[in-house]
Amino acid sequence: MQVMVGCMNESTIGSAAIAHLLPLIDHADMDGPLLLEEDLATGIEYDHGKIIYSNEPGLGIAYTGLFPKP
Repeated sequence: MQVMVGCMNESTIGSAAIAHLLPLIDHADMDGPLLLEEDLATGIEYDHGKIIYSNEPGLGIAYTGLFPKP
């Protein structure tokens, strides 16, 4: 059996959690932050299908605010 993990329009917070599971899963759909006009956090970057992790502790994210700007 193979394992797939994915998201719909997840922010960087959720996608960072998925990113840390990548060595353990077979397929990932984690493009949610790319579909958002404004994100709640920073910490992972996408480079042509590769994930670039932050050096920050934990999930490696930096929370930028509770709500997007109006």
